[in-house]
Amino acid sequence: MKKNCSTRSAFFNRRIFIGVLLVIVSGILALLAFGVRLDSQKLAALSKPKSGGAGVPLSKIPGEPLQGIRDQTPANYKGPRNDRRPVKPVYTRPLRDLPKIPPSLAIRREVREPARPKPPTDTPTRSFIQTFLGPALSAPTPTGLNFLGVGVGLAGFVPSSNPPDTNGRVGAKQYVQWNNTSFAVFDKTTGELLFGPVAGNTLFQSLGGDCATHNDGDPVVSFDILAGRWVISQFVVGGSPDFSHQCVAVSQTEDATGEYFLYDFVTDSDNFVDYPKTGVWPDGYYMTGRIFNASGTAFLAGRIFVFEREQMLKGLPARQLQADLKKYGNKPQDGMLPSDLDSLTPPPAGEAAFVIAPHPTTVNRLTSARVAVTWGGAPRIRLTEDIIKETWGVPPCVSDTDAGDHRDCVPEPAPATPTDYVDNLDFRLMYRLAYRNFGGSPVQESLVGNITVPGGNSNPKHGAIRWYEFRNAGSSTTTPTVFQASTYDPDSAYRWLGSIAMDKDHNIALAYSKSSLTVIPSIFITGRLSTDPHNTLGIESQVTAGLGVQTNTPVNAGNRWGDYSAMTLDPVDQCTFYYTNEYLTTNGAFNWSTRIASFRFPSCTSAPAWGTLTGAVTSSPSGATLSGVVVTLSNGYAGATNADGVYSFLVPPGTYTATAADADRNCTSATPANPTVNITSGDTTTQDFTMVGTSNLQENGVTIGGDGVIHRDDCVNLNVELKNNGCANATGVSATLTTTTPGVTVIQGSSSYPDMPIDATGTNLTPFQIQTAANFGCGTEIEFDLNLTFPNGSKTIHITVPTCTGGADQTIPANVLDANDPTQLDRLGRDGQPSGCGGKACPGGGFPGTKRFQTFNFTNNSAAAACFTVTINAALGGAGDIESAAYLGSYDPTNLCENYLGDTGIVGLGTTLGSGTYSFTVPAGGQFVVVVNTTGTITASSEFSGTVSGFVDDTAGSGPCPTP
Repeated sequence: MKKNCSTRSAFFNRRIFIGVLLVIVSGILALLAFGVRLDSQKLAALSKPKSGGAGVPLSKIPGEPLQGIRDQTPANYKGPRNDRRPVKPVYTRPLRDLPKIPPSLAIRREVREPARPKPPTDTPTRSFIQTFLGPALSAPTPTGLNFLGVGVGLAGFVPSSNPPDTNGRVGAKQYVQWNNTSFAVFDKTTGELLFGPVAGNTLFQSLGGDCATHNDGDPVVSFDILAGRWVISQFVVGGSPDFSHQCVAVSQTEDATGEYFLYDFVTDSDNFVDYPKTGVWPDGYYMTGRIFNASGTAFLAGRIFVFEREQMLKGLPARQLQADLKKYGNKPQDGMLPSDLDSLTPPPAGEAAFVIAPHPTTVNRLTSARVAVTWGGAPRIRLTEDIIKETWGVPPCVSDTDAGDHRDCVPEPAPATPTDYVDNLDFRLMYRLAYRNFGGSPVQESLVGNITVPGGNSNPKHGAIRWYEFRNAGSSTTTPTVFQASTYDPDSAYRWLGSIAMDKDHNIALAYSKSSLTVIPSIFITGRLSTDPHNTLGIESQVTAGLGVQTNTPVNAGNRWGDYSAMTLDPVDQCTFYYTNEYLTTNGAFNWSTRIASFRFPSCTSAPAWGTLTGAVTSSPSGATLSGVVVTLSNGYAGATNADGVYSFLVPPGTYTATAADADRNCTSATPANPTVNITSGDTTTQDFTMVGTSNLQENGVTIGGDGVIHRDDCVNLNVELKNNGCANATGVSATLTTTTPGVTVIQGSSSYPDMPIDATGTNLTPFQIQTAANFGCGTEIEFDLNLTFPNGSKTIHITVPTCTGGADQTIPANVLDANDPTQLDRLGRDGQPSGCGGKACPGGGFPGTKRFQTFNFTNNSAAAACFTVTINAALGGAGDIESAAYLGSYDPTNLCENYLGDTGIVGLGTTLGSGTYSFTVPAGGQFVVVVNTTGTITASSEFSGTVSGFVDDTAGSGPCPTP
C-alpha cells in the first residue's frame, strides 16, 4: 500500500528501511537462540496423560512455563467471543517484493502443547476391514512430478522445530506449501521454487501487531476455487492483550506471490485456540478449533468460526461469527473438521456447511453439525447437531511411556528404540474433509475423510486408516449419511497421518505415512475407482522412501511426527491429486524433509481447460504502461499487471464482467468501464484497458549533506527524492519545505522538480537548506512538510528525519556473578520473547530461591524518547543460566515488575547460548538500570559482558549557515 509519510536519515527509503529493519531485528533476536522456537505464553506444567497432539511443535531448546496464570475453567468458561465488529484489512505490496525473513532468523515462541481429555475406552462394533491389497488399476498413477518441499535439502533450510505440520495446496498455476513456521511457493507443473522458503510472518509484517511479531504456526493453506484466490492463515498464541488470534491473508489475485488483503481476527481474548483447520464455503471461510484455557490444562470446548468471505475477497472490513459445538457427556468435541469445497460446482445456494468429528464418549459414533450463517445487518450463526452411526477407534501406542509423554506409539526400525517411536495422532479426523457437489436431481454431495484406528492382531500392535465417504442430498439440516466406510489394514505395518480427496469422476486417493520394525517411516498412497466394490481400496504404492528413522538423540524430538498432511486436488483439471507429507533422509531429530508429488487415475477425464484472460493496461493520454493495476472479473477471479503493464490469469470458462482499478495510483476510471469477456476452454481472450487519472507523487528518499547526520548547531543541505506512482505524468512541479520543529529553521525552502513520467523519480533542482540552533535538542526528530504544487492540483507530503544519530555504544564490563554480589529471592520468568522497542508486558516472577545480581546505570542523552538495545555476551558452559532485564530509574529486587522496561526472555544464556539481545524505549533524559542475575542458586556464573546502543551523538555541527 502506498503511503506519503516516511522517516529518513542520510538516505532513507522508508519501505525498504522498515523491511530491512524488521529482518535485522528478527535475525538478531533469533540468532540469540540459534534459530530456536521459543515460548511466549504463560503456560503451566502439563498434566498426564498424553498431551493434545495438535499443531503445537517442540523446539530444540524449550522455554519455561511462567507462573501466575489466570485461567478459565469449565466452571467459569465465558463461551465464544461475540465481538462482531468488522476487522479492517491491510493491503500489501506483492509478496515477492516484501522484505523476506529467513526461516532461521524468525523468532518463534515455543507454544506448549495443551493437555486433552482421554479418548473413549469402549470397543468398536464390527465394521468392514480390508485386509488385502486391492487391484493395481484401483490406485492412482504417478504423473512424474515429485519434488522437495520445505525441509532439509531445500535451499539450505534447517528445521528448528518438530513436527513440520506439513500442509500445502495446489492452485491454478502454483503450489503453496506452509510447514509450521515457514512457507514457499512452487510452480505446480515443474516443481520449480518460485518464492521462499521464508518465515511465515513475512506475509504479515504489513499488518503489524501480534500477527507480525508472532510466528506461531499451525498453518493452513486453502485455495478458493470459486474466486481463484489463496486463503492462507496461521495462529497467534499468547498475544497481548488478546491471547488468541487467527492471522488470515487473502490474495488479491490467483498469484500466490502477489498482493494480499491481511486480517487479524481475535479468536479468543482469554483462551488458547488450538489446531485450527479451515475450509472454503460460499458464504464464509470456516474454521474449527479446540479451546483450552491459557495454560493448556483444561479443555473447554470445540468451536466453529466463520469469517466473512464476500468482504474479504474485496479487501473490505470483515466480521467473524463463532459458536461452540455441543458437548456429549459433558465432554467437548475434539478432532473436528469443516467441509472444504473441491468442485467447481458450489453447494446448493444457501446450503449449510458441514462439520464432522469423532464422538467424544464412544467410538461407535461420529458427530455432525450443520452450520448456517447469515450476515447482513444482524449476523447470526445456527447449528443443527446430530450423531452419525459409524465407528472409529483409538490406535495403539506401542511403547506408551510417561517419559515419551505417551507419544512413543508408532514403531520404527533400529537404531530407533521404543522410546524413539513417534506420535500416532489419535482421536481426530485427519485434514481434510473434502467436499464435492456432483449435481443431479436430487443433488448428490460427497464428503471424504479419514482417521487412524487400531489395526488387526499383530506383535507389536499397529494402527490402520479408516476412511469414509459421506453423502447428502442438498438439505441444510439433514445429517450426512455414510455411503461407504472401511479400515485399510492389508498387513501388520502401522499406517497413520492420512489425507484423502475425491476427483470429478468419484475416484478417491488416500495417502499416509507407513512404518514398522522393518519399514522406515515412508510415504505411501492408495485409492479406488468409482466402479470398484464398495468399501475397498486398491494396491498401495510408495510415494517417497524414508531413509532415516527419528530418534531422540542427540536432541530430543519429543516423539513428534507430521501432525497433519495434505491431499488436495488440481482445481483446473479436477483429476490430478497433489500430496505432501514428511520423511527423513538420515537418522536423527529435527532433520525432517518433505515431499510434494502428484497422481491421477488414467481413466479420469480432465474437466474443460480453463481459459486465459490477458491484456495490456496503459495510461491516457501518455500511453505509458501501468504496473499493479488489478483486473477483476464478476466471479472474483483477478490478475494484476506486471512491470510491462500486462496481466494474464486463468479463468473457468464462462461469461463475465471485467473491471480494472488501481486507486493507489490515483487512477479514476478505465475504458472500457465494464466490458463483457467470454472465456472459452483452452483459449486466450484479450481485453485491454486505458486508465485516466492524476499523478501521485510520493517521497522516495531523503539525502542529508555533509557527514549524513543532522547535528545541533548545524547547517545542512537536504535533497528529497520524489517518485510518481500515479496514473499520469507529473509536470510543472514546485515545492516549498516547511517545519514547525523548535530549534530548526528552513533557510532555503523553495525548489522546482523535473517533470516525472509515470514511475519515474526526480530530486529537487535546488537543494533545501536548514539550520539547527546551538541548543537544539539532539535526538529530536524533525518534522517537515513538503508542499507541492502542480498544474492539476497540490499536495503535502509529511517527512520525518532523525537527528544526531550514531552515538557511541556504552559497555558493561566483564564480570562474574558470585558470592560477592547482592542477592534476590525471585527472578523474572523467561517467556522466550526478547523485548523490542515497543516493549512487552512484564513476565512476572514466581521462581523462589536465592539469586545473585549486579546492576549497571545509564542515561538516555537524547532530547526525545529513544530505543536502546542491550546485548549480553556470556561464556558457554556455566554452572547455570543468567538473564538480563532493564528498569526505568531504579531497580527493586523485591518487586520485579516495578519500573520494568524489557528483558532477554531466553533460556540458556551462559550455558548453551553465548549472547542475548533485547530492546526497550526510555523517555527523554531518563535514567535506566540494566540488571544481570542468575536464574538459579549457583556458586558462580560464567563470565559476561555487554554493550548498550541507542545513544545520540551530541557533538555540535558545522555552525551557522553562510550569509547569502
